[in-house]
Amino acid sequence: MLDGWFVPSMPDFNQKNPYVQNYITQNHIWWIEYAGIDGLRLDTYPYNEPEYMRDWAKKLKAEFPTLSIFGETLVNSVAAQAFFTGGSTVRPGFDTELPGITDAVIKNAIYEALNGKSGWTDGIFRLYTTIAQDFLYKDADQNVVFLDNHDMSRFYSMVGEDLNKFKTGMSILLTMRGIPQIYYGTEILMKNFSNPDGLVRSDFPGGWEGDKTDKFTKDGRTVQENEAWNHISILANYRKESIALQTGKLMQFVPEDGLYTYFRYTEVGKKDVMIVVNTEDKVKELDTSRFEQRLSKFTSATNVLTKEKLGSIKTISVPAKTTLVLELN
Repeated sequence: MLDGWFVPSMPDFNQKNPYVQNYITQNHIWWIEYAGIDGLRLDTYPYNEPEYMRDWAKKLKAEFPTLSIFGETLVNSVAAQAFFTGGSTVRPGFDTELPGITDAVIKNAIYEALNGKSGWTDGIFRLYTTIAQDFLYKDADQNVVFLDNHDMSRFYSMVGEDLNKFKTGMSILLTMRGIPQIYYGTEILMKNFSNPDGLVRSDFPGGWEGDKTDKFTKDGRTVQENEAWNHISILANYRKESIALQTGKLMQFVPEDGLYTYFRYTEVGKKDVMIVVNTEDKVKELDTSRFEQRLSKFTSATNVLTKEKLGSIKTISVPAKTTLVLELN
């Protein structure tokens, strides 16, 4: 896993060679300084030399303390992901100094929540049990949460072009702990499966001379595309202003009756956010009495997406296949 080429057409640098090490490190420092780069995604991180990558991370963080760094680790368990992160309890005696990773396990859990049927370990329970393992990371907030990218089938296609599932997935993505990553075109429901990869790398319509439609404008988008665009725009801009979603803690509760509830909150307790996920095809009434630990300071809420004010939060009606994002007042 660590020493082989990724594919024959993509040969590796010999990172055991000190001259190669020095070249790569200096090259990155030069580009960050020259171009003002804010963050780096380390492709196929597990294939790199661990001792060198630790040294590399130390040197880059010494030069640029606010630089964001995360590694692509497409593995299949929380423990396997945590193995590559700095300060993890999974790898005693060796600190990778890597702040975060691409959280593919959360991605898979969100897909299971949207496409699977609820069971002891299936459906929405998969997401709950995945987040419950965050203790394996030093800081799960440094992980990058995503639903697709240039190597994967597009999110809208993966949920069967179901707009309700799409909006629920985007609501979870933009309220989840960690750093949300949105692939270009997701906001206008671009679709296709990565067979081959080129099918998920199509040009964004409207950026090129001769394009028949311009998806950069409201008039160029369909009704459904505008619905998706508006949904993401509202939540992304809200997150940009919400301390609770940016740096707040996450507390989740065991799913009951098909409803999954989690909170993003700060110690100050102002403008905390409550997220309720209903993946089933019927309206559910949520009794909030078991959330007293998080709700005791609040008496009402505002729906972030619709601006509707809930005068009481003792019982909340959750529409079918909908995720509520509520700012607590």
